[in-house]
Amino acid sequence: MRYAFYGFALGLLLVGLRDLFFGLGEIRCSMTYMFEYPEYRRVQLPSRVARLYPSYGLYLYGEGAYAQESRGLKLTGAPVLFLPGNAGSYKQARSLGSVALRKAENLDRRIHMNLFTIDFNEELVALYGGSLRRRTQFLHESIKAILRLYKARPDPPTGVVLVGHSMGGVVERALFALARFNPHLVSLIITQASPRQAPVLSLDPYILEFYSRVRHRGATSAEDLRNVLSVGGGHLDFQVRSGLTALSCPNDDLNKMSVVATAVPRSWLSTDHISIVWCKELVLATVRVLFDLIEPETGQFTESPQKRMSVLNYHFFRHPVLKPGGAQDDRVTFPAPPEAWKEVNTLRLFYSAPKEAQVKYFLFALSSRRKAYSHFHCRSNNMILDSSGSGPLLASHCTSSHQLCAAHQL
Repeated sequence: MRYAFYGFALGLLLVGLRDLFFGLGEIRCSMTYMFEYPEYRRVQLPSRVARLYPSYGLYLYGEGAYAQESRGLKLTGAPVLFLPGNAGSYKQARSLGSVALRKAENLDRRIHMNLFTIDFNEELVALYGGSLRRRTQFLHESIKAILRLYKARPDPPTGVVLVGHSMGGVVERALFALARFNPHLVSLIITQASPRQAPVLSLDPYILEFYSRVRHRGATSAEDLRNVLSVGGGHLDFQVRSGLTALSCPNDDLNKMSVVATAVPRSWLSTDHISIVWCKELVLATVRVLFDLIEPETGQFTESPQKRMSVLNYHFFRHPVLKPGGAQDDRVTFPAPPEAWKEVNTLRLFYSAPKEAQVKYFLFALSSRRKAYSHFHCRSNNMILDSSGSGPLLASHCTSSHQLCAAHQL
């Protein structure tokens, strides 16, 4: 009997080791890259704050020319603050900051963001909650310090958008449990793989007390916490299961949303606990949300709670491809049956029609399996051409003579 028990235990151990080393799924996220060297400029805090929290710091992310322009901290963008999680580095903000900077440059900097990040000294707080309250208080001081940087602006921001990874998202939520915190200082909260429901392992009385206090405060003042999005990593996140990332709120509370990464439109990918920070598909969705929330007139985030939730719902839940509020174009149809169409996969096509009248249909894919194209050109002689575009395809109805078509690479 004893040998049978030992054999069973050994079998379980082998199964566990096999799953640990060979059972991990592939992370299919695209990597985010920086095109210039990242810089982190330290923001000077009041002496009282610096004395109380000597191991913490507040930084502004920058690259290249933008980093040089922001040396004096004369900022004009919309403020976003990134919070790392358990043992996380403040430099994890570079994926979000670099993608946001590229998008701002594509818009000729008409609107842009200033991304701040907090250095929590890479403390271990997932299993020990003794530092969580200090992190929350420092976050409060950091938000006030960020908003003071914009006081000279004609349209200064009234709130900051918070993006928190793992335990950073828990600290964001705890901010609203502080006695003297003004909820209007936060415009929007986005949490990434944050255990909002409960700690991953309940081994420490400090972390249990912290969660209990935050939960009680949230129940008594739920109206203060508005515009919240919680994103879970999915089945590949073995550290924080997606059930812990769900928000505790009534079903009719439209100001709070929970989603798993595999359900995010144009992403559909599961992430592990760390890759959710740099996963390009999710970073792009987050950046699109933030830019759509910036009002062109003021260059700051909208103060409309309805617009915030509408934009979040658009990019993280339904995404009908159209812009928010846009009307759908009429569908383009052609009378020919599917077998009458010929798909062209080459860069160029030369077609010479026979002398007798004949209808011929060709289908050119602007986004092919190997390369992406931005323009489609046709050159023809003595022919009638009727062209229409729908999505990534362009169809041409050719009736006679010669036609030369080419797709040009981006």
